[in-house]
Amino acid sequence: MSSPIADGVLAATHKLVQQAMTGQWQEMPKTVQERRELLNNLSASASPQDRQWLGALQQAMAESDAAVAKIAPANVMADLSQGTAAAGVVDTPNSAAVDSMMELLRQSR
Repeated sequence: MSSPIADGVLAATHKLVQQAMTGQWQEMPKTVQERRELLNNLSASASPQDRQWLGALQQAMAESDAAVAKIAPANVMADLSQGTAAAGVVDTPNSAAVDSMMELLRQSR
């Protein structure tokens, strides 16, 4: 397995969390797309003994995507599903969405 690609997937996830925590919603679609591409590259080069580890990483990414879907503004979510960057001003999430993300982050520790 290519460790630089796996490290890239984890770094992209960290970047995505930082973007959510600082309200950089317009940057998130690009980061999500980069992470998907890295994971696809990792999947293509994985050996049979790496499949379990890779499956866990894919599950973690799916859970991360679900968390982003809960907190991201609607116009960002449209861009996430299309894989394109948002144009213009992005609304900030409501306080309940931020509280939800903070709870998810606390549970992941």
